[in-house]
Formats: sequence, structure tokens, C-alpha cells
Amino acid sequence: MSNLKETIIHEVKKTFLVTTYFAVGLNLLVIIAVLISDKIDFKIGYIGAATFSAALTGKVVVILESVGIDLKLKRTKLLNVVLLKSLLYTFVIFFAIVIEDVLKGMLSDDMSFSEVIHHLIASFNSNFFLGRAIYMMVLFGLYHFIFEVDKFLGATELFDTVFSRFYHPKEKEFVVMHLRWNYRTEDINQKLESAQEFLHRLNQILPKHKGCIERYDLDGVYCTWENSASEKFEDKAESFFKAVEKLEGKYGVQNIRAAYKTDKVTSAEIGGFLKKEIIRIGIAFEEVSTQSIPESGLPLRKVG
Repeated sequence: MSNLKETIIHEVKKTFLVTTYFAVGLNLLVIIAVLISDKIDFKIGYIGAATFSAALTGKVVVILESVGIDLKLKRTKLLNVVLLKSLLYTFVIFFAIVIEDVLKGMLSDDMSFSEVIHHLIASFNSNFFLGRAIYMMVLFGLYHFIFEVDKFLGATELFDTVFSRFYHPKEKEFVVMHLRWNYRTEDINQKLESAQEFLHRLNQILPKHKGCIERYDLDGVYCTWENSASEKFEDKAESFFKAVEKLEGKYGVQNIRAAYKTDKVTSAEIGGFLKKEIIRIGIAFEEVSTQSIPESGLPLRKVG
């Protein structure tokens, strides 16, 4: 029951944050339109309509993100990902708006289906429709750019750094795993190419097991799961390793093994004007790194 409660709270928070972003963006469009045009008078109904559209947009975005579209994309430039997802999300949102307008016209305005379609086609030819489409593309572009950069830095790192949640050191319980492997080649360039492909695949697998990448080595990666009072993630770490084991022999890597431990980890913000990041320190990182070295015996070791 506690897991269900946390899941519901997490989804509500995520929907609220996304809805707030689009509510600010769409209401800003209303305010700008009123200020620029002498033909548009401000009405409180405009704010209500924009907020309702933001709520619809927020829910659709959360649903699309739960599908994991970006996890199905191949390695490509950040710009390509932002443009592709912005176009896709804009199309889906307008499709949802069309369905909403059809239902509203038939149920609330007592119009026939053909009348509603005729009204929609007429609205597609208006400058308002084109302007709204462009503005939504910009909103989605900014939204995806922010979150893709956040993923580039590490999940939530951008948000944590901006709002200084780790300005003072904080200690929390984490499951820390060091995943290690060997390469089939000694050539450094081929190793790097293998690492790029293999780690890209790991980044597609890990979110399904609720984990985060802490930092990379050429022949290993540190993964973390932040425990809560009601939920522990050792089982997620184990299921993640089982999924990674299936990649043995692929992408030019072999002898995949890992060690993990649950322990206290201290997180703090370091750096300054030129570079700032969140660093996590704990004896668990050293212990799992040492225990993941052996290539024989248990492929997955629990430390402590």
C-alpha cells in the first residue's frame, strides 16, 4: 500500500510540475496577445481556457513520457532528440485538442458531427491556429531541451544545482552498485566505441529499474538507488543486473560482473562559477569497486 501511495504522490507531483510549466507558458501567450493587439480585450475566461489546456497538455505529456519514447531512440544529437520529441508531442497534443473540441461541440454546443468538423477545418485555416502551433512547438522545444540537458548532466542534477538543494551536505541511504566489464579488444578507440554503444544500452535499461547513473569509468559504471523510509531498492539493483547479464558478449564487452551495497552516502554541491555539480561520497563506492574486480566466482556480489 505504501508503494502505491508513493507512486500516486510521484505521479501527481510530476503532473503538477508539467502542468504548471505549460500553464505559465500558455497564460503568458494570452497576456502577450492582449497587450499587443488592440482588438483583444482581456477576459478572465481566457485564463481559465489556457489553464485547462495546460492541464490537458500536462497529462498527455506525462502519459507520453511513461511510454519511454526517448528510450527507443538510437544515439543521436541532442538537437535531433529535442526536435523529434517536440514535433511528436505537438502533434499528439493537437490531436487530443481536436478530440476535445469534437466532443465539446457535439455534447455542449449541440452541433452535429459534420458541423463540428466543418468548424474545425475553418479554424485550421486561421492565423490563430498557425500561431498556436508555432508557440506550442517553442514551449515543447524549451521543455525537452531543459530535460535532455538534465539527463545529460544526470537525472535531477540540473534542478538540484539551480535550486541549491545540496548547498549543505546531506546524508541519505543509497544502494550503490559498481558494474564492471572487460573488452574483447585492447585498442583504445575500439574500446571507446564499444563503451558508447554498451553504455547507451545501459541507459535504456536502468530507468526501468528505478536507478540513476552516478559516474562512468571506461570499464565500469556506478549506479545508485535512493532508498526511502517505505521503499528499499536492493531488489531493483538485482533485477537491473540480471537484465544487463543478457548483454554478455554483445557490444564488444564480456565478463560482466557487479557488486552492490546499501549504505549511507553524503551528497553535496561542489564547484563554482565555471563548473558546478553534485558529488556523492561514501565508503560504499570504494567497497563495491574493490569487490567488482574479480572475474571469477559470483557475477553479482552483495557487500556487507
